[in-house]
Amino acid sequence: MTKTPELYQEATRRIVLGGAKSTADAYVHGLRRVELARRDIAKAFTAIDVVVMPTTNSVTSLIPRPGLTSPPAGRTDPAGAPVAAGGGAPGFRNTSYFSYFGLPAISVPCGFTAAGLPVGLQIAGPRVAEAAVLALAHAYEQATEWHKRRPVLT
Repeated sequence: MTKTPELYQEATRRIVLGGAKSTADAYVHGLRRVELARRDIAKAFTAIDVVVMPTTNSVTSLIPRPGLTSPPAGRTDPAGAPVAAGGGAPGFRNTSYFSYFGLPAISVPCGFTAAGLPVGLQIAGPRVAEAAVLALAHAYEQATEWHKRRPVLT
């Protein structure tokens, strides 16, 4: 990375170089925070089977915009990686935390905006509940036609 930094996107460079500056103590502290969060999440799933929510926080977050590709300095996710204002990478705030905590999640088509942009429905479950998440996604697709439709490309 230090020999050819231009081969990496700015956001990727920032994350890798930031990680290189981390101490062992900060790493262990971060792992502890993630483990405590995983325990809290496991407790929450004792009362519910799955979480159903929009895949992205807004459809406009799917459109690349200058100035929103790099996270502001100082903001980090639970694993210590930089994040955009509001949490998560732009457009992926609703999906990234499931990845951080090792939870199964899937996004299925659930419609289009008035402008013709696709909208996704995210289904997530507790650790090792892939079968439940996939079964609900399959049932949703069987009950709807959204997965058969395609956006109009111009």
